[in-house]
Amino acid sequence: MIFPLVDIFNGVFITYGHEVPLGIAYRLLFICFILYSVLLQGIRRSGIFFLLLLSLVSLILVCVIQSFYFRTGIPALIKELSYIIRFSLCLLIPFFAEQYQEQFSLKKMAWLTIVLDSFLVGGLVIPYLLGIGNNTYDETAGFKGFYFATNDIAYAFLILLFLIGWFLIRREKPFPTIVLLVLYFSNLYCLVILGTKSGLLAGVLYSLYLVIYFISHYRSRTLYEQFFVFEFLLLLFLLLVVKGKEFILKSLSSVITRFVYFKTLYQDDWLRLLLSSRNVYLRDANEQFLQTPNNQAIFWFGSGFENRWDWYGRKGGLIEMDFFDMFFSYGMIGLVVLVLVVSYFWFIILNKGTSKFGLFLLLFTIIYSFLVGHVFFSALSATVFGVMAMFIQEIKKEQLG
Repeated sequence: MIFPLVDIFNGVFITYGHEVPLGIAYRLLFICFILYSVLLQGIRRSGIFFLLLLSLVSLILVCVIQSFYFRTGIPALIKELSYIIRFSLCLLIPFFAEQYQEQFSLKKMAWLTIVLDSFLVGGLVIPYLLGIGNNTYDETAGFKGFYFATNDIAYAFLILLFLIGWFLIRREKPFPTIVLLVLYFSNLYCLVILGTKSGLLAGVLYSLYLVIYFISHYRSRTLYEQFFVFEFLLLLFLLLVVKGKEFILKSLSSVITRFVYFKTLYQDDWLRLLLSSRNVYLRDANEQFLQTPNNQAIFWFGSGFENRWDWYGRKGGLIEMDFFDMFFSYGMIGLVVLVLVVSYFWFIILNKGTSKFGLFLLLFTIIYSFLVGHVFFSALSATVFGVMAMFIQEIKKEQLG
C-alpha cells in the first residue's frame, strides 16, 4: 500500500540531486519479505509457482549469456538484472496471494485499493497544488510531480480508476458511495494533470460507459432511485460546465499546444503522432537488428535493455512498446516468457466461466503495453499489474464459490 510514498520520496531525492537508491532498497526488501513469507508458509506447487520459476531462470540465464557474449562485465549485468527484478513483481505479488489465499478476500483487496489509490492521488495532486515537482515536456505539459515516468503512472491511475468504477457498480459496495465517487473523480483529475493521450481517452471512454450503465441499470428500479441518479448526473454536468470548464481547458491547453506542435513537426504523419514516434523507434530497432552480424544469437537471446540504449540511444535503443522491447532485449526466449505470463492470467479468467471484468482488465493491459509500453519493466506499473493480477485471482475465486 505504501509504495507510492516510497516512489514520491525517491523522486524528491532524484529531483534535488541526491542519488539515494530508496526505491531499489524498498523493492528488494519487499521481494525478500515475499520470499521469506512463502518459505515460512511452505511453497504450494501451483501453476504460478512453476511460471515464476521458469521466468526467473530463463531471463537470468539470458542476461548471463549476454554478459559473456558481448563482454559487458558485471556492472552491466547488474543493471540488466534490475529489469528482471522489476518484471518479476508481475508474478511475485499474485504468487504471494496464491500461497496465502485463505487470508485474502475481495474485501481486503478493496481496502488495499482505496488506501493505495489515496496515496497515489495525493502524491500527484499535493505537489501540483503546491507548485512543485516535474513536467514531462519542459515545464509546459504532462505534470508528473515526483513520479519518474508519465506513461507508467497513467497506467496505474487507469487500473485503479477501473477498480473504483467496478466497486461503484457492485451491489455490495465495500465503502460508502460518496468515498468511491471522490476517489473516482480524483483519478480523473490526475489523468487530466498528466495529460497523456491514452490516459485521457481511456478515462473518458470508461466514464461514458459508467454513465450509460447507471442510466440503463436504474431504469428498472424505483422512481426514487431513478430520480436520484438523474439529479446526480445533472448536477455533475452543471458543475463541469459552470465550474470545471475553465480548469479543464486550462489543464488541456498545454497538451493541445504540444499536440499542434508535434503535428506540424511530423508533417501531419498521424500514425507517428498517435504513437508518439514509437513506429519510428520500432523501424530503427528492426534496422539495427538486421544489420547486426550473427544476429541469429540476438534473435534468441536479445541484446539487453542497457546495451541497446548504450549502443543506439534513442535511435532504436528503446521502443516503449513492451512486447517489442522484450524481443529486442531478451530475444525470442524473453518474448515467450512474456506471452506465457499473459496467457496464464488469460487462462484463469476463462477457466470454468468468464470473468468479464477480469477479461477487460487484462485486455486493456495487453493493448496498453503493446501500444504505450511501460507496464512490465517499470517498478511502479509492474507492482500495479501485480495488484490487478491479485484481483483477477480473487474475482475468479468468488465466481467459483
